[in-house]
Amino acid sequence: MHAIEATMDELSYKLGIDPMELRLINYSERDVSEDKPFSSKELRECYLQGADKFRWHERNPDTRCTRRGNRLVGSVMSSGIWDVIGLPARAEAGIGKDGKLTVKSAVTDIGTGTYTVMTQIAADELGLGTEDVTFEYGDSKMPLSPIQGGSYTTGVVGSAIKAACSSLRNRMFTKAQMMNDSPFKTVRMEDVHFENGNIYLKVDEGVSVTFQQIIAQNKGKAIKTTKSNVPNIIELKKYTRAAHSASFVEVEVDKQLGIINVTRAVTAVAAGKIINPKTARSQILGGMIWGISKALREETLTDHRMGKYVNPNLGEYHIPVHADIHDLDVIFVDEKDDIINELGSKGVGEIGLASMAPAIANAIFHATGKRINKFPIHFDALL
Repeated sequence: MHAIEATMDELSYKLGIDPMELRLINYSERDVSEDKPFSSKELRECYLQGADKFRWHERNPDTRCTRRGNRLVGSVMSSGIWDVIGLPARAEAGIGKDGKLTVKSAVTDIGTGTYTVMTQIAADELGLGTEDVTFEYGDSKMPLSPIQGGSYTTGVVGSAIKAACSSLRNRMFTKAQMMNDSPFKTVRMEDVHFENGNIYLKVDEGVSVTFQQIIAQNKGKAIKTTKSNVPNIIELKKYTRAAHSASFVEVEVDKQLGIINVTRAVTAVAAGKIINPKTARSQILGGMIWGISKALREETLTDHRMGKYVNPNLGEYHIPVHADIHDLDVIFVDEKDDIINELGSKGVGEIGLASMAPAIANAIFHATGKRINKFPIHFDALL
């Protein structure tokens, strides 16, 4: 992304066209490199909504023209893209005698909110509060899951959990129909709804059966289902599947000392259905901070004679601290995708990082007139 987006920025100056306008002129609704349609693509809206939030129209297009005291100010944007991967996964769902739901998958949670999101998906499917759902995970004895990573966990494992809970809902309704004096004997599935541990008749909320009553009728035995999410690879290969982003960045560069600060940034993301905006926003913010780190801080130095790292600890391997992080904002653009998976959800683990670092490099050029594409960008390169 850095190579592409730095080239696009350089081209915009040579043509005398606004950097965002150049991208809009060349915007493609189809992946011409593969001659395929996109499963969904709302990158244009990322540009437009991000630009509005960032106040792009206030930007002076000329380099080295905007100043705050002794600091040069640059504002530029960049695009991001990250593949959506389809993989198989399996999940188990069961209602116990207490009427509460337990869901199981071997997936792990490395701090990205997987526990929260999977609990949410299961709760939504059976009309329960999250407090009535237990998500058990992180054990290879549990139903199959791929490793955590690659921005596919929510879409892949979440779709398996949705399938398992949907199957469980059908089984619970069938068991309810089999109860003695059941009010649902002649009722179809579409005539009822699940809420707060009950199955209700839509036309008459007074007609209902509790999950606990259904389990009691089942001699106290839990009702369980296990289902897999197996993507249709042949169908998926007909489409280019990706999450998209646009980052808008403002930097300040000290005119005498060359010190660089990212003073504000906005990243607009199109990633299908966002299951949990709070945890997703946290991941994008983390990616944005890592983008700052990639562009301006992180660098491994090696002694090639001794075959050792010169900076093997966080005292010398630099990452951003609180003082380096200023005004960051995230926008999620509405995007519907019925092709990628059952949830229509794309990952947000990497897409927040992909567009950030090239935007910083481009903004430094706008501020100083110097185009530097070797990361990290040190102040001495600007002196």
